[in-house]
Amino acid sequence: MAEQLDQIPCIGELYAYRGVPDVDEDAPPLVLPWHQGDIFENVNLPGLVSTMGMLFLHPCTMRKGAALVDHVTMIAVEEFSGKKVLDGDEAWDRHWKSRYALMPLANLRDREVRGGTHVADFSKLATVPSSELNRGKRIATLTDAGRLHLLQRSFHHFSRVVVPLGDLRAGMRGVNREIELQHDWVEAACDSWKEWTDDSLARAEQEFDAYLTAEERRRRLSDIQQETDIVCEVMKEIESRYKS
Repeated sequence: MAEQLDQIPCIGELYAYRGVPDVDEDAPPLVLPWHQGDIFENVNLPGLVSTMGMLFLHPCTMRKGAALVDHVTMIAVEEFSGKKVLDGDEAWDRHWKSRYALMPLANLRDREVRGGTHVADFSKLATVPSSELNRGKRIATLTDAGRLHLLQRSFHHFSRVVVPLGDLRAGMRGVNREIELQHDWVEAACDSWKEWTDDSLARAEQEFDAYLTAEERRRRLSDIQQETDIVCEVMKEIESRYKS
């Protein structure tokens, strides 16, 4: 096991998307699958003051088939500094190196001036009806690297054990590849149908889940020896169904 937490990556490597859907160009796409670290605004977190939350469950845990389970676990996201973007080496040493209960989220709102800094607080968890997770409320998602740091910090908070990022990366390889493939599948389907409604997104996700479940493709995708073959199969199926 590692002896200390790894430094949080810079903003450009932490976030995959930031912004309000249908408003900001860099907002999370509606076709993007749910994933750990997704951040939502205007959600009701029972027992907590915050109305902003981070999705905490593993993708396999939060879903039953293609649909979300009835309730999901979220971490409260709160403002830490209204003006200062606390990013980089100095911020790590002064603010984040020893604040084990927090996942720093510098300039979460992606503002050019006074971007501020938010934090996800592992000591503030809530069980939330999945109906609260409207795609239009999702304002940020993490990169694969960002999720590794979220996992490392959360594991350390709950166990005081530092799991090496390499171990976490190996464990998440299969599910991250599945998320990428689902994104490609749903985007191609909705583009083909020229529909981007909740119903069309759900239909495309159901079709992807059925295909990946058949012939043990999901299990085989997690096998490093078979991963490339399954990826090729899925991409060919996308081409056949939605682009031919």
